[in-house]
Amino acid sequence: MYLVYFDETGNTGTNLDDPQQRVFVLGALVVPEAVWQNLETDLQAAVDRTFLPARPDDFEIHGGALRNGEGYFRGVSVAARVGFRDQWLALANRHGVKFIYRAIDKDRFRRWVQNTLGSGVKLNPYVAAFPLVARVVDEYLASRPEKPLAIFVFDENKEVVHDVEKSLSILRGINSTLRLGRVVEKGFFIDSAKSVVLQLCDVCLYSARKKEEQARGLPSRAIDGGGITGIEPLIYKGNEAYQDVIAWITEQQKKERPGAKPSVG
Repeated sequence: MYLVYFDETGNTGTNLDDPQQRVFVLGALVVPEAVWQNLETDLQAAVDRTFLPARPDDFEIHGGALRNGEGYFRGVSVAARVGFRDQWLALANRHGVKFIYRAIDKDRFRRWVQNTLGSGVKLNPYVAAFPLVARVVDEYLASRPEKPLAIFVFDENKEVVHDVEKSLSILRGINSTLRLGRVVEKGFFIDSAKSVVLQLCDVCLYSARKKEEQARGLPSRAIDGGGITGIEPLIYKGNEAYQDVIAWITEQQKKERPGAKPSVG
């Protein structure tokens, strides 16, 4: 059995015009059940070594806050914050964790939605990214010698719970190459403050977003270099079945919006 943790960064919902967050990234951290407990113990130990024990009850690691020195991390030195991030990424690599993600350029996504579904339609990029990432996760699981099953665990996000549960239900039962044959049960949505492994996913995602922003020529900072390097050994790139997934998303959205008319020209 594997536990697969999903989280996102650069999420502005259906507002695709935020100039500060032009790239949305959905990612999945794929954790074998056999290493899960030791991974969690080691991640928590790194927290206890780095940050004072008198932490607030709602303390958690957020990639963005850690990088920018926000909130609890405002008084923590850059060296300590960077060192902690690198420790966590090294632990993920040591325990054989894999990281699968999909970045979506919001400008391109907005144009696709308008041209495919109609100018008045709004769609959260999460809805499009999820089947792309889930497809690669399923492929990775099927490639393992033991052919493991997996449970999907999501960070709480009320905006997309319905869409994700619906997509997961359809894709688990669909008779096509998109079928999620290794996924059992329904998806579980949990509070990230209660899971250091989900927080690790958030840290990986933030570095993935900075990697993708750099690739698009957006401004970057030296502090991001170690994080980008740190996630490289974790990344698994498989077959998204991109065209099949896009066709499936289009079909599903048109079923839900029978009156929508694509843009002309």
